[in-house]
Amino acid sequence: MKHEATTILRQVFPGLSEKGLAELASVAELHTYPPGTILCHEGGFEDTFYIIVEGRCRVSKHFEEETQRVLHHPGPGEFFGEIALVQEGPRTATVSAVEPVLLLEIGREAFISALQRNASMAIRIMLQVTLRLRDADRTAISDLRQKNIELAQAYEELETQQRLRSAFLTTVAHEMRTPLTAATGYLQLVNSGAVSAEQAPQFLRTVAQNLDTVVHLVNNILFLQEMELIVPEFETLKMEQIVLEAVEETAERMPRADIAIETQIESGIPEVEGDAGGLNRAVSALLDNAIKFSPDGGEITVHLHSNEEALRIAVSDPGVGLPMERVDDVFKPFTRVEATSDHLFNGIGLGLPIAKQVVESHGGYIEVESEVGAGSTFTIVLPIAREKME
Repeated sequence: MKHEATTILRQVFPGLSEKGLAELASVAELHTYPPGTILCHEGGFEDTFYIIVEGRCRVSKHFEEETQRVLHHPGPGEFFGEIALVQEGPRTATVSAVEPVLLLEIGREAFISALQRNASMAIRIMLQVTLRLRDADRTAISDLRQKNIELAQAYEELETQQRLRSAFLTTVAHEMRTPLTAATGYLQLVNSGAVSAEQAPQFLRTVAQNLDTVVHLVNNILFLQEMELIVPEFETLKMEQIVLEAVEETAERMPRADIAIETQIESGIPEVEGDAGGLNRAVSALLDNAIKFSPDGGEITVHLHSNEEALRIAVSDPGVGLPMERVDDVFKPFTRVEATSDHLFNGIGLGLPIAKQVVESHGGYIEVESEVGAGSTFTIVLPIAREKME
């Protein structure tokens, strides 16, 4: 049985050492269940992680007006209940057997015990669990978004707006769940003693990065609300400094080894009157957008230049691009490009609307050039007062 468990675990946690696989296999158990057996209860507090060896299961979830909706039919090699390994929390869906199933099971206490005996495997396992959570959330977001679009077509304007708000809150909750769950999981591993002193700083850096993601999301939501209530104070600004700060902050917040950002700043850039925080956020939004929609990596270029009438900040990416007929849609709040033929994208659709609103409050506008499969260029155009040029 131990040899069989090791083979199964190797498929789920690729890259884990033989010693790590042996440790997990030593605390794993094989169990068979007949059709109709409920393995996980939505809302229940359970502590077991399951890997399907044989057979097929059904994953279902309750939604607003439906008794239950089937989300997925996982089969051999797939797993569920991974959250139970890293935190005590309710199951997010119900899983039942639709045919006789053979499952490899690991309980949380046994899992923590195995990590304490072999702390080096903690990072590998946490990365795999976090990736699984992110994929599951992206799929759930796409499914929920489609459901709300279908519902919106059946109601009048007032009901449509109510559904959109509901979809927004659901999306925000999912966008926050992955980084918060990951941060909680890493912290619990550190607190459990399963992580060595040498590994602890790396775990804590990962926690900080995930929390920064949540803070950035919340700040964007609050900023959009504040723009409607608070008139920004303008001051004389050097846009070179604004651009460089935005590039540095974005690179720290969204590190990607496969992405390079090249900054091109021409000489003689005039000063402008504006809100430093708002313009920084607008440039950062374009950079975030460029990074997100360049899933295959490459070089992003930020070009700051000016003429007698306007100052221009162009952010170009080598990403997936979008049809020009969809350009206006991406500047509407909560409107998101969720997927291309090869990629799913997260986010709640606030970055570009914020950038547009900030730039227009400065008397400017945003130009867009894009081609599907060939990347995009978003350009902030800010007017220059005549007295600034003289």
